[in-house]
This record gives sequence, C-alpha cells and structure tokens, in this order.
Amino acid sequence: MTREYESIFILNDRKFEDGGEAFSSKVEEALKQCDVEGVNKQNLGRKAFARPIGKRTHGLYWSFFFKMRPDQVENFQDKFRLEENVLRHVVFLDDRPKGDVRTLQLDQ
Repeated sequence: MTREYESIFILNDRKFEDGGEAFSSKVEEALKQCDVEGVNKQNLGRKAFARPIGKRTHGLYWSFFFKMRPDQVENFQDKFRLEENVLRHVVFLDDRPKGDVRTLQLDQ
C-alpha cells in the first residue's frame, strides 16, 4: 500500500548556480530507486531564513510530492542525511484534503 508524501529540501544557495536543478534530478533518481509513483517537483525559490542556519541567511527551497510505501521512507531520507549541500530536509505525510474543499458557513 502506498501513501502520499511531501518532502522539502533547503539547499545551500551558494553551492548551486542552476537554482538546484541538478540536485532535483538527483532527488528524482533516488525516488525512482525507491519505487515511487507520480513524482511532482516544485522549485519554491530562494528565501531568507527567520534565523540563520550556521552562517547562512538564505536557502533554495524545493518541494517534492510522491507516492511511496511507508517502509521506503527511511531509505530515501538516509540518501540525503550526509549531503553537504542540504541544510535541512524533511519528509512528511501529505494528508491534505483532495478534490473540492468547501468551507463551512456558520449561522450567527
């Protein structure tokens, strides 16, 4: 059984001249090795941090959406745990409502 996940990477912006495109290809390859379905990637751009990470005040943000078996998540995370250019990395369950979401209107 597969579940939907989102993974966010914050990259060192000084190490990538292409905006992290080469790194995103590397992440896609790692996802393919973990037998994922439907990889969607999105470059969220360069953003300033609320607090510095080390001496860094900005980073490149990338978001990946995919379907994966739960037992493969740790294998995927391990591939980027020691990557020097990754400042932060997180994988979480994408449990947002799908389809048409209607707002509830309360009578006052």
